[in-house]
Amino acid sequence: MLSKRLFCTISIFLCALSLSRAQDLDSLAVGYERIVFEGASLVEVNDALRAKALCYKQAGRYKEASATLSRVRLFALTPEERTDVLYQQELCYLLDGEFSQAASLVAQVGDGSPDALLLHALALAYAGRYDESQIYAARYISWDGPSQRLPSLLDLYAAKPREYNPTTSLVMSFFPPLGHLYNDAPGEGVLSGAMNLAALAFTVANFVSGYWVTGLVGGGIALNYTYMGNHQRTAFLVAKHSQNDAVQFGDKLRAFLLSE
Repeated sequence: MLSKRLFCTISIFLCALSLSRAQDLDSLAVGYERIVFEGASLVEVNDALRAKALCYKQAGRYKEASATLSRVRLFALTPEERTDVLYQQELCYLLDGEFSQAASLVAQVGDGSPDALLLHALALAYAGRYDESQIYAARYISWDGPSQRLPSLLDLYAAKPREYNPTTSLVMSFFPPLGHLYNDAPGEGVLSGAMNLAALAFTVANFVSGYWVTGLVGGGIALNYTYMGNHQRTAFLVAKHSQNDAVQFGDKLRAFLLSE
């Protein structure tokens, strides 16, 4: 009984401590925003926004942190400060799962440190830009000189996910079930083909039987759902494959680069 009470007491204390820390960070963020609102100097505004973004970052609120950093007046910063703000923004985008936005900042951040190279390699990998990611990853592991891990890294990139071309998928979707087969969904392809054939057969059967209106209206509605749905589904599969495969590859790359 004593051990249970002790466990509950410790749990309550830790929860209260965590809540207090979150409230402290929120209070600090509000205070920094007040500095901005009250019309401080440009330097003070930038400092306040950077400090506010750090509060959000420490609280794990990466979306708000990146949004705050986007308000910083970059023209008023030194080159080093500007690089740091952009680096932090790219990092927050990556941590928030906004991989395309993170990758878009790579060129602006530059490659002047191992941390930047690591961040760029991961951001580009998670965004599905594998060839560019490979360059930064190779430079990261070779920062201090030739690395014995380079062959393993090249093997990892050689097994990169297959890239699905949205245009090719769209063209093939006009011929069910080819669009689904292209997207590695044979089961869905068979079902899609069967549904389209059934809708077409219904239309033809009604025309042959003289039920023109039923065939035209009913068959048209059925084909609209099956045929147009086929296009929408294949487009969804392309996006799903691209996103999921990139995330899985990014996780593998992160584990490799951060391993000893």
